[in-house]
Amino acid sequence: MVAWNPGRRAGVLALTLTAVAALVAGCSGSGSSDGGNIGYVSVSTGITQINAADRQSAPALSGTTLQGASYATSYTGHVTVINVWGSWCTPCREEAADLAETYQKFKGKGVEFLGINTRDDNASALTYQQYFKIDYPSLQDPDEALVLDLKQIIPATSVPATVIVDASGKVAVRCLGAITEPELIKELDYVLGS
Repeated sequence: MVAWNPGRRAGVLALTLTAVAALVAGCSGSGSSDGGNIGYVSVSTGITQINAADRQSAPALSGTTLQGASYATSYTGHVTVINVWGSWCTPCREEAADLAETYQKFKGKGVEFLGINTRDDNASALTYQQYFKIDYPSLQDPDEALVLDLKQIIPATSVPATVIVDASGKVAVRCLGAITEPELIKELDYVLGS
């Protein structure tokens, strides 16, 4: 017979609450039932193009890169792709190689990329960047402060998310959920041509 132990009950309750919190705080997926997104919060995904007249200014973002350097955004004179990601996020891993490839194709064509690594530890994020051969900078955002700066554009629960800022510093495209290389190229062509 097991003796009653209030401390054990509190431990079980804490473990249960932690598991529930992990499920609720998970990254967004496409909502598919393929098992790859079990436990993730389902949000509407998709790509939205914003007409030039309706675009809002992108927030200034600054912080420390994964490598420890200071970084501040400057949107004027080039298009900027901002991708919110975490090494813990399955859809982020699915899109990572496509983002790295697209960056290589557009880096000399007036397009800059910036990652925002959220709810992650730096060592895991650096391993992720190295594995997927991501050469563009990513800002550390363990407490979601930068993601909250983007709250007028993307919901904080939408990871991954990609925002394309036009050369005048206005948000031209937003993608909630993973984006593929062909989709990203199409959206960059749209922004560069407008």
